[in-house]
Amino acid sequence: MKAKNVIGKFHTIKPNRLEAEILSGISIKDDKDVEKAAKHFLDEGVKNVFISLGEQGIYYTNGHSSGYVTTPKVQVVNANGAGDSFLAGVAYSTLNNESIGEAAKFGVGCSLLTITHENTINPNLCVENVNKRLKETGLC
Repeated sequence: MKAKNVIGKFHTIKPNRLEAEILSGISIKDDKDVEKAAKHFLDEGVKNVFISLGEQGIYYTNGHSSGYVTTPKVQVVNANGAGDSFLAGVAYSTLNNESIGEAAKFGVGCSLLTITHENTINPNLCVENVNKRLKETGLC
């Protein structure tokens, strides 16, 4: 895998569990393994790591702050674009000097709005609606 050789050049990564296993060489069976894989990426030079764990949510770390954001159960209408909207939320939060934990929550909020709409790009995706969804789900 070509990305494995340049992983340290990335500022932020968001692999899913399988991608994290392949890129880190660490088999992920539990939370300790997730954290170990994330540490591997930090040791390689990545600044922010977000590992998607499917229905279990997201693990995030930057080496100073880490944690899990559990994704609430919602009726998925269209999963296309969920990862892209998550990263858009992370980018927005980062540009607004939010902590990595807040960035993870905002990214999850963006994903929640995305997967509950029939279009890949939810036309209602905006800061106000993301914050509203985060409040409704108890993530903020």
